[in-house]
Amino acid sequence: MSLESEPYNREQKILLVDDDNTLLKFFKIHLNKFFAKVFVVESAKEALAKVKEGEIDLVVSDIRMPKVDGFELLQKIKKVDPSIPVFLVSGALLTEEQKDFISQEVDGFLKKPFSVEEFHLYISRGLQLREIYRPLFAVTRTKKHFMELLKNKVELKDAIKRGSHDEAVLLYEELKKVS
Repeated sequence: MSLESEPYNREQKILLVDDDNTLLKFFKIHLNKFFAKVFVVESAKEALAKVKEGEIDLVVSDIRMPKVDGFELLQKIKKVDPSIPVFLVSGALLTEEQKDFISQEVDGFLKKPFSVEEFHLYISRGLQLREIYRPLFAVTRTKKHFMELLKNKVELKDAIKRGSHDEAVLLYEELKKVS
């Protein structure tokens, strides 16, 4: 499949966070071919403000940034809206603790350097997750239940609202396919 034939929904909104302005410019120019709204910011503070301000469908953040790193940003975004997938990228060597955090908390991770094709696969997966997370979150009792469900710490039947079982089961099966 060519990049131009990728089945993106042009209305989806991507937020890119990196303290490397050159990389941000490249991603913005490239992704604007596929999406109507691509936001780029250089700090976690700006990213969090953007998430609070409006509907973001996917956040892609560098891990190493001044003041607030990508890990802390992810936790803050999930407190605002846990249905927004947060993907992290890094070219740095990671500690064992960071690797554990990625495997347990992060919706997706991509190691730098990566190809444009890898980046598109990454974006596609993130947007697929958003299409599942949003309605699944709507049928979940609380933010806490939703986050525990994603981490397999609670059973589906214990996390969903009454009367939502059939829809939740279908969404959860879709999530397993994408994850």
